[in-house]
Amino acid sequence: MMKKIMISMLSLALMGGVVCAEGDEVKKLAAIEKTAKHPKGVNLKLMSEDADYGYSDKKPIRVGSKEEFGGPQAEREYFATLLDAAGKPVKVQRLFSGGNDPEGHVLDCYEVETSTGVKVKLWISMYHPKNKPEKQPAPVGFYKKRG
Repeated sequence: MMKKIMISMLSLALMGGVVCAEGDEVKKLAAIEKTAKHPKGVNLKLMSEDADYGYSDKKPIRVGSKEEFGGPQAEREYFATLLDAAGKPVKVQRLFSGGNDPEGHVLDCYEVETSTGVKVKLWISMYHPKNKPEKQPAPVGFYKKRG
């Protein structure tokens, strides 16, 4: 029993003490109004209206690749097209892999930082080969680059 507790504590320490689990308080960005003045180069058609999309392990961003081991690259491509509300690129850091999406795929939890320093956690699943990264919508509060 003590060994299991120590392993759990070690796992938490390795994740930097950051928990992206059900029941945690989820910080979300405010919605960008469709009628607002938008920065140049953004795709207004790829803005999700679902407040939980990406912010919840139950509604992760689903990306993939037809390449057998292309999932990690698909995640990087997705984040390369994600912009903050000012139309600027975001900084991303993968916190950990863990948990399952509703289809049973392993999820990755990322910390995403805007150009103003606001940080949120987003969930992404890279096991969806038909979901091209550039075609997947941005979570509420973000834009996607026009391609």
